[in-house]
Amino acid sequence: MSRSPPQARGAADFMVDSPIHGEGVTVRTLFEWNSFALDYYQREYTWTRHEVSTLIDDLSQRFLSQWNPLHDQEEASRYAPYFLGPYVYHESRGRTFLVDGQQRVTTLHLVLIYLRQLLLDQEMWINVDELEGLTYTARHGRRSFKVGSSEELSRAQLLNSLVTDWNGLKGFTLPDDAHISVRNLHDRSREIDGEFPEVLRGEALVPFVRWLLDRVCLVGIRALDQENGREIFVSMNDRGLRLSHVDLLKGHLFRRVGEQPREELGREWADMLARLTTSETDSPEANTPSAYVRSFLLAQYAHLDKDSKDAAEIGRAVHEWILRNDVQLGLGRPAEAERFVRRLTDVSKRYCELLRACREFTPALAAVYFNGYNGIDNQFTLLLSVVSPEDPDEVFVRKTSMVASFLDLLYVRRCVNNLPVQRRDLDEVIHRLIPLLRICRTAEDIATVLGRETSLLDHDFRELASFGLRANNRRVVRYLLSRMTAHVQRACEGGQHEYAFLRGRRDYEIEHIWANRFERYRDAVKTTAEFYIRRNRLGALLLLPKSINASFRDDPYDRKIEHYYAENRLAASLHPKSRLRNTPFTHYLKDSGLDKAFRPCPSFGVREIEQRQHLYRLLCEEIWNPARLGFRLPVIPLPTPVESPTARRHYGVEVADLIRSGLIAPNTKIFRTVKGEVHHATIEEDGRIRLAATDQAYHSLSAAGAAAAGSKACAGWDVWRIDRDGAAIPLKRLREEAITRGLVSTP
Repeated sequence: MSRSPPQARGAADFMVDSPIHGEGVTVRTLFEWNSFALDYYQREYTWTRHEVSTLIDDLSQRFLSQWNPLHDQEEASRYAPYFLGPYVYHESRGRTFLVDGQQRVTTLHLVLIYLRQLLLDQEMWINVDELEGLTYTARHGRRSFKVGSSEELSRAQLLNSLVTDWNGLKGFTLPDDAHISVRNLHDRSREIDGEFPEVLRGEALVPFVRWLLDRVCLVGIRALDQENGREIFVSMNDRGLRLSHVDLLKGHLFRRVGEQPREELGREWADMLARLTTSETDSPEANTPSAYVRSFLLAQYAHLDKDSKDAAEIGRAVHEWILRNDVQLGLGRPAEAERFVRRLTDVSKRYCELLRACREFTPALAAVYFNGYNGIDNQFTLLLSVVSPEDPDEVFVRKTSMVASFLDLLYVRRCVNNLPVQRRDLDEVIHRLIPLLRICRTAEDIATVLGRETSLLDHDFRELASFGLRANNRRVVRYLLSRMTAHVQRACEGGQHEYAFLRGRRDYEIEHIWANRFERYRDAVKTTAEFYIRRNRLGALLLLPKSINASFRDDPYDRKIEHYYAENRLAASLHPKSRLRNTPFTHYLKDSGLDKAFRPCPSFGVREIEQRQHLYRLLCEEIWNPARLGFRLPVIPLPTPVESPTARRHYGVEVADLIRSGLIAPNTKIFRTVKGEVHHATIEEDGRIRLAATDQAYHSLSAAGAAAAGSKACAGWDVWRIDRDGAAIPLKRLREEAITRGLVSTP
């Protein structure tokens, strides 16, 4: 007997039948409707720098692929959405308990607090108020944050400090026995600033925040109660584990190799996974096997020219990229497939050595450690481009040390020239270098390539003449001081001191030689603004143990100098007695040719700051001397590339375009006002903006505007103005004129 088909039912009807419901929410709704707590079975907050960086990269790239500075708010509100994944929760006692997804939700909460700080810098008060409501509620003078946990007190203390003073964390000191979640929250907060794209700190900031709140979505799955939530948590994390990209890659490769070597290769593959898994504590990434395979393929096989999609495809799914490229890789032949697998497993041994060197200071691979300290996690891809399983240990060390040293040199030079050093900026250089290094057979070949590349860099240490401490470069300044202090110490005493000053047992921090007492220096500087500029110059800074520094930070110089004399050689060199009966130091001065630069300073005024500034530049040039790093510079200087990194267009119109179009002449004066004080700058011929007060140059209006205001974010095109016939014209208007008249091209 035939039966009539059941009546069609909508999705909503089926949802009623299920006791467990799911619902899509935006980031705004996620935090607007909920105050999250964590259940007892939840793991700690464990996301690493890599995972936070990946989240920021994914969000920023999706937004920036659609963003145009000429779009208005309405156009930006129609940008394509982005799905962040699911989270599982149950509700009890008026709170929402996270079952799964706390890593992502906690990181989003931290990012919103950071974005609030950037909006404060831009004085976008309405948007600041909006984010305040999404990150915490205030009652009776106390903040209750939207994401809490069992260690609520210490977590709240950290979050309160982030809200009130993200940069300095005044009122909060991370205790030695801090809970792992609090420690990780603290560390990730310190790293977010370095990972956040500079372009999003400018006029793209407000549109990005709008897009993040209203177009980035998650799906919330509601459990029935705590026990049901625990069951779902266990089910999602312990059962039905899907094959990883590496597992899928193994299946594809092992189908290609012959039967005879398959068993031996299987053992080598298992050994490789064991090595990589054991090395996960040294890795900046959560999944070390996948990270290794991606780096290996990019370094040794991928096409990385500007039109190639290999990097993106390998980043998505390595096994699918192999499937699409197995013919050009020669994997159709069993012997070639076997050779590929052996190379992959053999190179993994060197990769683990590099991971270890990134976390444990090894003098022979010191530059690998320095890059790890500075968060250059993409260094491994470049390093693997010169790794060959056939190389003996000393050749492997020499090759990778030179490549790591080049990245360290590039990073430092970009920093002192106020250029961005985020992952995506260094990736451009890394992807360009890989094909050049991949074909090098010897260490001498690598030395020649790196020498040539160094000679083509269009930035050196000249900008150190005016370099100083700012709101967003404390980590860089500390790194420079650590390297210079260790360099002088080693030259006088031998041994290796870099680790001691970077991460040793004694906690070192930046010491201002000038105490924070403007009244003491009225004869030397006229205004408080000039006082802080001088006080924060690199030449007016030292590196001292935190305990020592705290005990005399407000003392006058004639007392401080006695303390300096008992500390490291660089600090002691200020004292007139530093050369008395000090043979190692005097020998170093003679051998280095720095005898005149190391002038003792019985007093310390503006002239002495400039002298020390010059000394620090010479020390940096000595530490990062290309010849000292093993590079072979060309005998005949190479011509500078026509398009320099400072002038490369990424999004819309650059200042240099206005110069080329004739709307602005080189050396044009511009100005902006901060809290009633007018700041002046000059637009140089190459499009850089040089501040009059500090004499420092910046590659964008936003970076220059932020530096002038002592902040992290600035909508540069909006705040900088030019005087035209007595009228203050925003540079944004000139940009619009250039586009309207067809004088410049836009994306």
